[in-house]
Amino acid sequence: MAINHVIIHEVKRDVDGGQVDENLREETNNAAGLAGSLTDDLISLFTHSTLNIGEFAVDGDSELIPPFEQTLLAHYGHLTCNDFVAMTQNMARRYARIMRRPNLQSVKGGLLVFYEYESRGKAWLALAVLQRAEGYNTSADLDLEPSQIIDINKLHLGAAINLTDWEEDLSTRYIKFKTGTAAEVRDYFEEYIGCQRDKQAAILETKNLKKSVQDFAQNSLNLSEDNTQQKIDDVHSFIKEKQKAGEEVKLSDVANRVFPETPDEFLDVARNTYEVGEEIAISNAELKKYLRISGKAGGVSISFDRNLLGSQVIYSEDGKLTFNEIPAALEIEITEELNSRRQYK
Repeated sequence: MAINHVIIHEVKRDVDGGQVDENLREETNNAAGLAGSLTDDLISLFTHSTLNIGEFAVDGDSELIPPFEQTLLAHYGHLTCNDFVAMTQNMARRYARIMRRPNLQSVKGGLLVFYEYESRGKAWLALAVLQRAEGYNTSADLDLEPSQIIDINKLHLGAAINLTDWEEDLSTRYIKFKTGTAAEVRDYFEEYIGCQRDKQAAILETKNLKKSVQDFAQNSLNLSEDNTQQKIDDVHSFIKEKQKAGEEVKLSDVANRVFPETPDEFLDVARNTYEVGEEIAISNAELKKYLRISGKAGGVSISFDRNLLGSQVIYSEDGKLTFNEIPAALEIEITEELNSRRQYK
C-alpha cells in the first residue's frame, strides 16, 4: 500500500454562525516524507472503520452526474490526475460553499485531507475530514505547553472512491463513506460527495462476517463442522448482546470474543479476504441465518443450516422432512449398519 499524492486544505468556522474560513494549499504535501505508520493510518481510515458503500447518484438516480464526480471526470483519465492541486482546491471551495448555507451554520468543517493511494491492486482517492485535538508538548527546556494535534485515528467524515472500479465501470459499490449519525451532517456530506447508499451493504457485511468465521475456523484452526458452528453461534450471541445494549458491532471485539487466542490472525482473514470493516452493519434477517434449525426427540437429532430449507431439505405439508443430499460419512455409516443387519438375519 502506498500514497501517491496528498494535500491538506482547511475549511472551518470557529463558532456557530461564524464566517467560514478557507486555507488552501498551493502545492501538494510531501507524500514521500510521510512516515510508514502515518501512511498506514491514513489508508486504514477506510479499511478498519464501519462504512457505508455505494455509488455516485443525484436524488437516487445513478444516471445523473453529481458535481463531485464531474470534478473527477474533469481531472482523471486512465487513473491519472492531470492537476491534483487544482482538483482538490475546487472540491474544498465547494465544501465551503455548502457550509455557508443558512441551515448549516453549526457545521464546523475541519482539515480536508485529500490523498490518492493504492491498495490491493486498485487506485483510490480519499477525502478525510479530520479535527484538531487539544494536547500538550514540551519546549526546549522541557516545560509543558498547550498544543494542538490532528486526530488522525478518528474519522469524523470521509469518503474513498475506488477509481479503478469507477473508471472501468467494474462495480456499483465503488464508494466507501462515513457520514455520522446526525441527520444534518449526514445529509449535507452525502450531497457534497453525491453518493447513494447501497441498501444491500448490511446483508453483505453480515454474510461476509459469517463466511470469515467459517473460513478461519475450518481452514486455519482445522475445527470440525460442529465446533465451527459453535463459533458462529457465539458470534450470533455476541451480536445480539450488542444490539440489546444499543452498541455498535466491532470486528476487533468479535475477534477477541470468538477467537481469544488468535484474534489478529482472524482479523487478517476477515479484513483482507472478506473485506469486513471494523464496525459492521448488521442485517437481522441475515443474522438469523447464523443459527441452525435443529430439534431432538425420540433418539433422533436433526440440525441443518437455514438456507438449506427448500433446496437440499424439503418439508412437506404432511410433516415429512426429506433430505436430498446427506454427508458422505453419514451415508457410509448408514450403509454399513444396514449391511451388518442383513448379515445377522
